Amino acid sequence: MNNPKLTVKRLLSPDVAIFVIAATFLAMLHQFAFADRFALILYYLVAVGSAFALVRRRAVGLASLVIAVVAATMFAQLYYQAAETNWNPIFDSVRDMACLAGLIYLTVRVLITSYNLQRDEKKRALQNKIQEQLVAMRAQALRQTSHEVRTPLSTITAISESLLDGSTGELNEAQREFVGDIDEAAQHLLALVNDILDYAKAEAGMIRLAPQPVALVELVDQCVGMINARAVQAGVSVTAQVDVELNEVTADPLRLRQILLNLLSNAIKYNSAGGNVMVQIRPDSDAQFRISVRDTGRGIAPEHLEHLFEPYYQAAIADQGIGTGLGLAIIKHLTELHGGSIEVESVVDTGTMFTVRLPREAVVAPLAGDQNADETIRPIPEKIDLTMV
Repeated sequence: MNNPKLTVKRLLSPDVAIFVIAATFLAMLHQFAFADRFALILYYLVAVGSAFALVRRRAVGLASLVIAVVAATMFAQLYYQAAETNWNPIFDSVRDMACLAGLIYLTVRVLITSYNLQRDEKKRALQNKIQEQLVAMRAQALRQTSHEVRTPLSTITAISESLLDGSTGELNEAQREFVGDIDEAAQHLLALVNDILDYAKAEAGMIRLAPQPVALVELVDQCVGMINARAVQAGVSVTAQVDVELNEVTADPLRLRQILLNLLSNAIKYNSAGGNVMVQIRPDSDAQFRISVRDTGRGIAPEHLEHLFEPYYQAAIADQGIGTGLGLAIIKHLTELHGGSIEVESVVDTGTMFTVRLPREAVVAPLAGDQNADETIRPIPEKIDLTMV
């Protein structure tokens, strides 16, 4: 049901006012327009000027109506001045009425289509404004969440680590076990919070890349070193190969490290004792390179592969720990931000290989309105469990 107040507001809008004023002037000038050249010029000047003003205000429907009125007056004037076409006394009237009916129908259709285009444009503008407000609200909520959740969790992990390293005094075996459980739970919760915040930022378009020269050999060594302790604990060996041709690429080092770390973490997590993980970075073309992470784990069933990069989707077996199912969705988003792509191949009980293809020189345009965006996702400390799937 239409709101009467909203209807009145629309009738009193500037667009309607422009149309009413133009229609009034056209009605006043009509009787003189075709008898005096200056009046004719003034007549069309008012018509075209008002149509232009309405188009500038995106009131396409009313602008089309102004043009239709002018075209109708011109047609009427020329119609009555034109000589009659006599084919048949009976058929002539029927012919003219049919043609006039077709002309009126097409004119009405043009006006209706123009009005629908105007309405759809205003709907899109309103939706975009609402979306911008939602993004701004989400950004504010993310900043508050980041502070309210990450800060106390970081405090808990710092205190537990201080207790475990003996800086506040030696703990007995039972105390060390309890504090270790607290530290592990806090680290895991912090990793989950990071996942959720990272994906929310990606979904809101708040992540901006900062491309710079990256030495791939050093980056890979850092990543392997960061996950080495976990690999040893799981009984998994990790090896890496970087093609000598790829000394340096242009990418966001933080995001590239995040992609590689999480692919390595997943490869270790879903592997088995005695398994191995192989990282290979090779040229893919003159403009691209590829990162391949292969494991000898349980593999992924074919029915799961097509959904693997969907947010909150988990294809893994629950005995490998709790996750958010956001890790691969985040990796996919970061890869696409670089202008690259990611794909997966897997054989059940044999292993899985993820391949990320990236341009050698990533050039990223700044985001619109990025002065209010949280530009980066904070680096994840080496101690934190990097499980993301």
